[in-house]
Amino acid sequence: MKGKSPTRIQLKELDAGSVRFLSGPHVHLGEVRKKTTTITILRTGAFSHPRYGRFEITRELFEGMVRNFDARTYGQDIFMDVGHRPQDGAAGEIKKLFIEGNRLRATVEWTEYGIEAIRKRGFKYISADFIENWIDNEHEQEHGPVLFGAALVTRPHIKNMDAVQLSEDDGATRLTFIHPRTLDQFRKEEQNMKKHLAALLKKLQELKLSEAIIKQLTAAFEAAAKQLADDSDQLKQLREQFEATGVTLSEQLADIDPDKAVEIKLGDININATPSEGEDLETLVAKKLAEAEAARRKAAASAAEKLEGLRKVFSDTIDEAEGLSDDTVKQLAEAAELITGDMSEEQVRKLAEHQLAIGHQLEASRKLQGAGYTPAASGANGSPRIQFGEDQSALQLQEQINNGLRQSSSAPRLRAPDEKSLHPFVKKVLGVFDAQNARRLHEEAKQFGSGEVDMASTDLPVGFQRTVIREALSDLNVLDLVNGITDPTATATTQIPYELRDTSQVVADGVVYEGQGIPAAGIEQKMDLAYIVPMKLALKISNEVIHFSRASGINWDAYGRNVESNARYMRELIARRICNEYQRSADAYLAQSITNENVAGQLDGSTSIIKTAQFPIVRPHQYRDLQGNAVGSEENPIAVSVSGSNVPAWDGTGNQAAGTYYRVTSFNLGYIQLVNEAGVPQTPSAATATVSYSYATNIQKFDLDNGSTELTVHLNGLLRAIGSRKAVLSGDRLVKPDFLLMSPTLNDTCTNAEQFTASGSRSGSSADAMGDLERIKGVNAWGTNAPGVDLGDERIIIGQRGTCTYSVAKPFVTGAPFEAVDANGRPTGQKVAYGEEYSAIKTPTPIRGRLTSVIAYSASGR
Repeated sequence: MKGKSPTRIQLKELDAGSVRFLSGPHVHLGEVRKKTTTITILRTGAFSHPRYGRFEITRELFEGMVRNFDARTYGQDIFMDVGHRPQDGAAGEIKKLFIEGNRLRATVEWTEYGIEAIRKRGFKYISADFIENWIDNEHEQEHGPVLFGAALVTRPHIKNMDAVQLSEDDGATRLTFIHPRTLDQFRKEEQNMKKHLAALLKKLQELKLSEAIIKQLTAAFEAAAKQLADDSDQLKQLREQFEATGVTLSEQLADIDPDKAVEIKLGDININATPSEGEDLETLVAKKLAEAEAARRKAAASAAEKLEGLRKVFSDTIDEAEGLSDDTVKQLAEAAELITGDMSEEQVRKLAEHQLAIGHQLEASRKLQGAGYTPAASGANGSPRIQFGEDQSALQLQEQINNGLRQSSSAPRLRAPDEKSLHPFVKKVLGVFDAQNARRLHEEAKQFGSGEVDMASTDLPVGFQRTVIREALSDLNVLDLVNGITDPTATATTQIPYELRDTSQVVADGVVYEGQGIPAAGIEQKMDLAYIVPMKLALKISNEVIHFSRASGINWDAYGRNVESNARYMRELIARRICNEYQRSADAYLAQSITNENVAGQLDGSTSIIKTAQFPIVRPHQYRDLQGNAVGSEENPIAVSVSGSNVPAWDGTGNQAAGTYYRVTSFNLGYIQLVNEAGVPQTPSAATATVSYSYATNIQKFDLDNGSTELTVHLNGLLRAIGSRKAVLSGDRLVKPDFLLMSPTLNDTCTNAEQFTASGSRSGSSADAMGDLERIKGVNAWGTNAPGVDLGDERIIIGQRGTCTYSVAKPFVTGAPFEAVDANGRPTGQKVAYGEEYSAIKTPTPIRGRLTSVIAYSASGR
C-alpha cells in the first residue's frame, strides 16, 4: 500500500456508445482452478476530464448497477468476453453483482474459453462496459446505470497496479476521452452543437474572412461548445459571441494598412505583429489565433500536471511515514482531495505534516484506549490530568446556581433542567468543559458553599459559563437530529465517523448448509475529515454575575437575565449552522452546475435582484483552517460578472473596499442581490451580466398557487410531495427517513391540507425525541427555532437522523471581561466578555444521499 503512485483513470469511447472502464485487480492464475471466482469490476473515485471537467464514479452509481442487475433490467444474462469481442463467445457469466467497500465486485462462473484465455493467453485484467442511464428500445424508459458486461484484456496502461488498470491504445490513431453517457444523449449533443456550428460557419463566410481564420474560429467554438453539452440557450449565446468576434475581425482587418504592423485585440488575445514577406494579414491573424489556442492548451496541461505532482508529494509523504497503521494512513490520505493547483509544494508538505501529526495522535489514543485508559484533560504543562474517583464540584455548583435561578424573575424563560433529564450530548459537552475547568469549578463551589469573598477576581465565573452552555443546548431540539460527539484532542481538524450498511456477502437469504462458509454482513465504519471552526461571540454581563460578595447576596434576577440572553444567542448560532448544513448537504447531492447564465436583461437600472433561471441555489462551501486560509477548492461556487467585471461576495463586515458586491438573499428561490460595501442595494444598468452557480436536483417542488382549486384540497399535493421524497429515500436509497425539518409556519401550512391527520404529538424536549411540530406522513417534524436559516418558510428537509455530526472540540468558554461603556464613554457597571467554541458541523460526503427535500413556493410570487 505504501510507496505506490496514485492511480490514474482514463475512459475510452466505443462505437456502441457505451463506456469501457478498465479496472483491477487482475484475475490470478491460481483462481481459475475453480469454475467460479470473485473479481473487481470498478472502484469509486473522482476524476478530471478535458470535456466534462470533474466527475465521480460513486457508490450511488454502483447501487444503480446492482439494482438493475438484480432486476434483470437489461433483459438478458450478463457475460464476460475476451478483448471486448462478444462475437467470439462468452468467457464467463456474471452470476452476482455486489458492492464491497469502494469497489463493485462480481461473482463470475468461467467457461473453458475464459479459463484458457486467462491461463494460456495472458488475459488477466478486467475491463467493464456500462452506461450511466440506459434507455430501453421497447418502452424508451430511463433505467439509470446498467452494466452490459465486462472483458478480459491483456494490456493494462499502468503496470504493477492492484487497484484500477487502464487499457493501452488498441491500434486506433489516438485515444478519445469521454464521460460515460448514453448514445442517445451523446447524439443529441452532437446534433445540437453541429447546428450552431453550421450557423456560425455560414455567418463567418458571409463576412468574407479567410479560410484560415474561419478554421481557427470554428475549431475554438467547437472546443468550447463541448463543455455546454446540449444546452441550446448557452450554445446560442456562445455562437453569437463568436459571430461578434468575426464581425470585429472583419472590421479591423478592413481598416488595417497592409504595409504596417497589425494591432488587433480580441478578448484576452492581443495581436501586434508585422506580416512576413509573402504573408497576407489574414494568414498572420489565423496563425496568431492558433498560437494563442496552443498556449491555452499548454497552460491547462501544465496546471493539471502540477496538481498531479502536488498530490503525489502529499501521498508520498504520508506513505513514507513510520509508525502508522494502514487504516490511519488511508484516513490521512483522503485529504489529498483538498489540494489545489494554486498551492505551493511547501504548503502541501505542511498539510501532509499536519495530517501526520493527527495520525500519530490517533495511534496514541487508540493504544491508550486499548489499554483501558480514557482521554482526560491536560494540565498547564501538557501532561495528562489523572483523577481517582469522581469530583462532584461541578454538579454541586450547578445545583446551587439552578436553585438561585428558579427563584429569579427569569425563571419562566429558563429551562434549568435536572441533571437526569439532560440530553446525552449535553452531558458529553459539559463533561469536556468540566475536565478543562476542574480547578476553577472546585474553587467556585467552595465559595458558594462557605460564603467566601473573592473580590480580587475579575474573571467570568466558570459556573456562569457552564450554565449558559447547559441552558443553550438544553433548549436546542435540533440536537435530536445530529450525531453529537466530543473530541477534546482535536486541533485544526477532526474525524467524523459514519456507517455504511454492507450485506453484499449474504446470499440465498442467509441460508447456509452444513460444511459451507458463513458469510459476514454488518455495518462498515468509516471516517470523514472535517475542519474545526472557531465560533466566537462577545457577551455583555453585569457585575452581579462577575463578583461573589456572598452566596446569598447574588442578584439572581440579573444573573438569570444574563444567562437567558446569552444562551439564546448561542442556541440560535448553533441551530442555524446545523440547519444550514443539513440543507447544503441535501442540495449538494446530485447538484447540477450552470455556467455564465445571461442575466443582463434583468439589470435595467430599476432592480438590485438577479433571479436565476434554476433554483434552489446550492450554498457554496469552502474549507478553511483556523487562520481563515482557504484549503482546497470551493464546492458549488457562485460567480457573478457585471459589465465584464467580476463581482465579489459581500461579507457583511463593512470593511470591504468601495464597490459592488453580491449576496444571496434566498437560496430557496434563487435570489442574488447586488449591494455596495455597506450592504445598500445597487441597481446597475448593464449590457452584459452573467452568473454561474449550482442548483439542487435532489428535491421536489410544489407550487402553492391554488388557482380556482380550494386551498385545503390544493395543499394535499404538498403532502404527496413529502410522501414522494420519503419514498425515494426508502425505495431507491434504502434509507428510512425519520425526521422532517422546517419552519413552524410551513408546518402549519401542511396541517391545513384536507387529508392531513395528526398522528404525532408535541413532545418539546422530551427524551423520546418526537419532534416539536405536527407529524406528517408518519414522520416526526422538528422546527427551526433560530432566525435567518436558509430553509426559510419554503423548505422541508427529509432524511435520516444522525446523518449530520456536531463535534465539539472545546465548549464555549470566555476570557477575562473588560469594562463596557455607553455612547458617552461612561462605564455602565457591566462588562463585555469574549467567548469562543471550537467545533465542526458536517455531513460526510458519502452519505449525503440520506437527505432530500421539498420546496413549497409561489410560482407567481417568484
